[in-house]
Formats: sequence, C-alpha cells, structure tokens
Amino acid sequence: MELTERFCPICKNRNERRAIVCIHCGTSLESLRLDLLATVTSATTLEKISAKIIDSPVDDSLIPDDGIAIYAAGTSQPVYLWFEKELVFGRKGDGLSQGTFLDLSELGGYQAGISRRHAMIRKGEDGYEIVDLSSTNGSWLNDKRLIPHKPVPLASGSQLRFGLLRLLVLHHYRVSKKKNEGQLG
Repeated sequence: MELTERFCPICKNRNERRAIVCIHCGTSLESLRLDLLATVTSATTLEKISAKIIDSPVDDSLIPDDGIAIYAAGTSQPVYLWFEKELVFGRKGDGLSQGTFLDLSELGGYQAGISRRHAMIRKGEDGYEIVDLSSTNGSWLNDKRLIPHKPVPLASGSQLRFGLLRLLVLHHYRVSKKKNEGQLG
C-alpha cells in the first residue's frame, strides 16, 4: 500500500505526499518539533512495557530530607528533588514554567504519550499524594489506573506509569511539627 497523501499534524488537513510545507497552514512537514505538538495517543498494552526500573542498588541517604528520588525505566541515575508544595510532571512547552515542573521530554516523553501537564505529586498533611491531571494516556499507581483529579496517597517505593513511561518513587516525608505537637498534648 503506497501513501498518496500526507496529513498536517497541526491543522490535520490533507497535503500531497511529497509536500514539505502544509498548503493550508504553512507548517513545515519535514522538521516538526515533536515536543510542542499534542500528546500521542498510545494503544500499546501494559504487557509490552518493561517493568524493570532499576538495576543498581538504591541509596536512601541521597534522598533529600522531606524530598523524593525518581528512577525512570531505562536510566541509571535517579533525579533527586525537593519542592515546596507541588511537583508537576509533563513536557515543557510555552507558558508551562509556573511552579515546580519535571520535564519528561528528555526521557522520550512525547513518544511515551506524556501530556504537557500529565500528573502532579503534592505534599499533604499525612504524606505525598499523586494526582492525574486529565492526561491523554492516563496515570497508574502500582498498575492501578488513577481517576483524573482524585488525589491518592503515594507511599515510598511506589511505581508510577505515565503513558508508557515507568517511574519508581522513593521519599522521606517528615510529618509537620503542628501535627506532632497535637499528638503529644
């Protein structure tokens, strides 16, 4: 089967197969920046995704106090983070720099089906919680799909899946002083 036409990923209109610029909107059909396009919808099943996240031993001493370590499948070094209230996962784009943001583009975020604002970890009174931000390809906590905008407790050692990308999250959470004082008195 030979393709006789090409569709523009921006305006979705039909162009000739050899076109290098969309005749409808002027978008280059040759050198598109995938990180600025909409999220790829992924139909890959969970069984096709590698469940192995880390090969090396985990060093808990490197995790910041009241911070987290994130190990991504296919990488050897974790990302160590500390944030005030919230950490948003996604793909960096125009106007998305507000707050603490972890850009997953370098880990193949577009190809893995990561939305621009995919999910968020935030600090609660009893620990960290994970929230899916109505992502295109969904978020999973320990292979259980998250309901969009419904916070779920995030235990240290939990596995997350955003689209096709698997992550392991380790953390040290300190309970607030106010909560401790209330329990002592």
